[in-house]
Amino acid sequence: MPCRSNGSIKVDVYHALDASAPVLMYLPPGPVVPSNLEAEEGIIAALRASSAATIVRINYRASSQHQFPTPYHDVLYGHDWIQENMLLGSAQKPRVARLGICGELMGGSIATMLALTECRVGESRVVAAAVNNPIVDWVFPDDLPHTSTSELPEPASSEETSFPAEEDMMASFKALKVGEMSKTKTKRKRKPKAVPLTSWQAWADSPVVPTLPLSEMRSVLFRQQEDIFDRFTSPVHFFRSPHAQLVLPQAIDSALDQPDYALDLETQMSLSHYNSFNRESPPPLGPPELMRCRSYARVYPQAGNGKVSLPAWNITTGAESPLHDQASELSKVLRRSIARHAMKSQTGRTRAHDPSEKRYYEEFAEKRVRFETQPETGLWTQQLLGGQGSRRIEDIGTWMKHCLSPEHA
Repeated sequence: MPCRSNGSIKVDVYHALDASAPVLMYLPPGPVVPSNLEAEEGIIAALRASSAATIVRINYRASSQHQFPTPYHDVLYGHDWIQENMLLGSAQKPRVARLGICGELMGGSIATMLALTECRVGESRVVAAAVNNPIVDWVFPDDLPHTSTSELPEPASSEETSFPAEEDMMASFKALKVGEMSKTKTKRKRKPKAVPLTSWQAWADSPVVPTLPLSEMRSVLFRQQEDIFDRFTSPVHFFRSPHAQLVLPQAIDSALDQPDYALDLETQMSLSHYNSFNRESPPPLGPPELMRCRSYARVYPQAGNGKVSLPAWNITTGAESPLHDQASELSKVLRRSIARHAMKSQTGRTRAHDPSEKRYYEEFAEKRVRFETQPETGLWTQQLLGGQGSRRIEDIGTWMKHCLSPEHA
């Protein structure tokens, strides 16, 4: 399949018995773990049998020769190829169809991106996404030393909302009324609690998905540090701003490199004015430095965008996976978005009147976003297909079959 002027990729099609069967896209895990083609073939066979769908494996390119954005463009081209060549009705004309997508690790990351962007109502769209141990934020915790919340600086650029990333955006109206806010009680100072280990820290030495190779692979796949902040790259950033920002260290102007007391205020202002209008910015002293900052919630899809409807989700991870926290956060932000938009479409509000109403929409969102933790790392490609691992893949296929059926529309 041609990728315009950027070479071509191979697309493998595993046809279902029924010619009119739905299409399920499968994305390989990528170069972050050793390739295991035998296990992948077993996964595809189990998905094909249990979902009764035609499976299309998009073999995207990801390497030092094919860095960002090539892997993401490859999958987008593959998605377009499927629509142009496989979703044809009578007289070979395109038909509107319901698509599914699944993948793990880097494949799970790109699958999440595609599911969030190719879900427009009235078109052929992704209606179900199954991702396992997805890398949804390439700003890994090991880059960021822990800083207390009170000491975090604001991000350099303004954000879409003033809600901190962890704040409940569906809080009851009653809690917002003056006089009904909970009163803070004076408490005795306690010793600060120990900061719990993140899954990234706890399972850094995982024999299956160690964190060091993941960090090293990131420097191979992304030419510039700025690329890891792209929302297509780190799709959790659709729902919140990054926990970090890049800061360029600047050289100090020798004319201003003097103690404050050496210059009077008028001279300081004159030098600053001259420097800003008549001199170029000093070159940076080195590469950008990654620094932790406050993170704010983002609204996605945007309010009033009725053309986008988020698909159903099946998110899995491993209890001993360093990526467990990422999968958990993805499920939380998706549930928050789905509950908020369901309330908005039915009531015109984004805040609940009371706890029971809030819980109603939260339960609706929980049904749309399944989240499950498997033993160990939970990687599909590391499980022996034929035992418990095979049943897990078949469960996902059965879930896909239900989501892709016309009756489920």
